[in-house]
Amino acid sequence: MPMNRKVIIGFILLVVLGIIGSAGVIIYKKFAPSSIQRPMSEQYKLGQEEVLVILNGRPLEEKGRLIQDVVYVPVSLASDSMNERIYWDEKENILSLATSGGLVTVNTEDSMRYMLGKESTASEYQLLYEDGDKVFVAMDFVEKFSRINYKREKDPNRITVQADFEQLNTFASLAGDIRLRVGPNKKYDYLLELSSGQEVMIETNASPENEYQKIYTLDGIEGYVPAEYLTDKKEKAWETDKQEDVFTQMKVDGGVCLGWHQMTYEMGSAELDAKVSHASSLNVVSPTWFALSDNKGNFTSLAKEEYVTAAHAKGLKVWGLINDFKKGLSLKKLLGRTSSRTTLINNLVTTAMRYKLDGINIDFEKITKDTAPAYLEFLRELVLQCHANGIVVSVDDYLPTEGTAYYNWAEQGKIADYVIFMAYDEHYAGSEKCGSVSSLPFVNNGVDLGLKYVPEERTVVALPFYTRRWKTKKNDKVEGTPEVYGMNSAEVMLQNNGAAKTWDESTGQYYSEFKWQGFVYKIWLEEETSLDKKLEAVYSKGVAGVAFWKLGFERPVTWTTISKYVKK
Repeated sequence: MPMNRKVIIGFILLVVLGIIGSAGVIIYKKFAPSSIQRPMSEQYKLGQEEVLVILNGRPLEEKGRLIQDVVYVPVSLASDSMNERIYWDEKENILSLATSGGLVTVNTEDSMRYMLGKESTASEYQLLYEDGDKVFVAMDFVEKFSRINYKREKDPNRITVQADFEQLNTFASLAGDIRLRVGPNKKYDYLLELSSGQEVMIETNASPENEYQKIYTLDGIEGYVPAEYLTDKKEKAWETDKQEDVFTQMKVDGGVCLGWHQMTYEMGSAELDAKVSHASSLNVVSPTWFALSDNKGNFTSLAKEEYVTAAHAKGLKVWGLINDFKKGLSLKKLLGRTSSRTTLINNLVTTAMRYKLDGINIDFEKITKDTAPAYLEFLRELVLQCHANGIVVSVDDYLPTEGTAYYNWAEQGKIADYVIFMAYDEHYAGSEKCGSVSSLPFVNNGVDLGLKYVPEERTVVALPFYTRRWKTKKNDKVEGTPEVYGMNSAEVMLQNNGAAKTWDESTGQYYSEFKWQGFVYKIWLEEETSLDKKLEAVYSKGVAGVAFWKLGFERPVTWTTISKYVKK
């Protein structure tokens, strides 16, 4: 073969090999995984004093602060997500934290110490840190009084906090060694080398992308791994060995059988005798004595020592009721400010002790979503003060609904001695449609729902001695305000109008209607037969007792029915 031909062939081979090599490089670059490790400082761009917060396995946008080697988080974050008992008074700059061991308070003026009851304790670090109009609280302080898991990590500076021990998360084990990448593809840079068998948490709100799944390491670094590497998946909640802080309950021996005694003026022993002479099973009477009068912690009082003495002589405990019915009140101002909240609590406890009351019954019915946190803090602090003086605290609530979840019945059930669910006003004075005040299904379903939040031993169910007569026209449209009737007066009204009553199986009550002057009048009766069915249902659920609104609306024979279930 001529030399020049060999040269040409060799040259061609070199070119082909070059092309193949270049193509290989291109193909490799296209399909080979990235081997670049991205620095944590580049992935997590934190300011000099910022700390990443990993809450229940997931990083938050809101950052903490690192000041003189002490980690701080916003007070709002600590209260909303770590310990709901942390209450921040933004007007008076006081942090309150009610514990079963006493009330903890810190203020910004001297945040190198905290008060536990009347005892002052010095701190080695500043407990509260202010940055402009934002207030932060030290995480070590939060951990001391909270049911949380807390750990500090570096690179990046971060903390991991687990505070939700009920919500289920999806965890998995890695099937092999793999790199945690910043995006859903092997071409993305990687952050960490993960080991075979390592447990990670799967982000279930994100679907796999390019066959990669978003995950979190247990120390809070997020990234992506091939979905096929995630094995042995399981649903579980975070775990802790810390016990929930539940206030000790002051119990009524034998359970509660309470009757509310409505008052509009001072009443003595004679009026009490008239109301309870046939109430053989009654062991608690709750006179409606107190009413909030302003936003500073004051209230009006109809209390009378003679009444309490007479009640005690009959073996009855006295729980004075306080309501929030006065127009113009601002519960946000009253309960939200530490000074006025404390004044109200001190006034209540002082009054209870003066009149030798056995308990206080809270009947606040104007709670809104905005005022609920302050209301709950009021209950916590009231219970602490009352228990220190041997006084029982009960709280009145309507049956739970989705729209009133802010009442936080679960928290009430951990602090109040008794949560009284008012199983009436199914159809109330302002209802557009007429109906029963307290049907059997309404009571049954409502109490079942209440017991999901409040333990049986702290649950009392209130039933009505009253009903409403509805005035209707076409299409059952309600005309005017329905009239309230007690048991006897309802029967007399039906007799006077020649109206018969029939049993309504769907409501577990007698029903009656009659026509007069172009209107149809309808009523679902509250009487002994329907009450018997409600009592049977209520006591089958193992609750701590019953209550009745109101004394004087029942009949003597009503107490014979009640005594079948309640033994004094």
